[in-house]
Amino acid sequence: MGIITQTSKSYSNYFNIMLLLLFMTSLVFTIAKSEVITVGDENRWTDGFNYFSWAQNFNFSVGDVLVFGYTPRSHNVYDVTRETFQSCNTSSGVNAMYDSGDDHVELKEAKQYWFICTVDRHCQLGMRFGINVTATTTNFVNSSSTNPSSTNSNSASWKHMYNAGFYLPLIGILSMLIYIV
Repeated sequence: MGIITQTSKSYSNYFNIMLLLLFMTSLVFTIAKSEVITVGDENRWTDGFNYFSWAQNFNFSVGDVLVFGYTPRSHNVYDVTRETFQSCNTSSGVNAMYDSGDDHVELKEAKQYWFICTVDRHCQLGMRFGINVTATTTNFVNSSSTNPSSTNSNSASWKHMYNAGFYLPLIGILSMLIYIV
């Protein structure tokens, strides 16, 4: 009674390591699927850019983060309702306002999001876009009644994975393996 053999102890350690690896792997894949996406890519958030075409290249998912980079006071970002998006009238229907020039907007729920710039007539001139965010993949929502010609390729543009969110758990797994061995 109470005698633990070396063989049963090593199987127990092996099983515990495998469970830990399974858990950490699922954590890595959960974290890695969220992406940080710079709105407008190298053009950033500015007037005179076709955000309708830009957004068609992405599948937006819950957990993704949109980064709006721009010169403060020259632009801003309003998260608005569809009605406000269509009218560019912000007397109602404003969900959130951003004006730092480096705004990080997390897409927290599966729904349609609508973004506009309210400086001068930027919204009326096309500085706006809408997206449909789902738990898995997404389609772009038309931003105006006139659809500029564009390609509809979902693989044409790069989504930027949040590198620290991917590599830190991986480093943790390797560190634990080294410690155990």
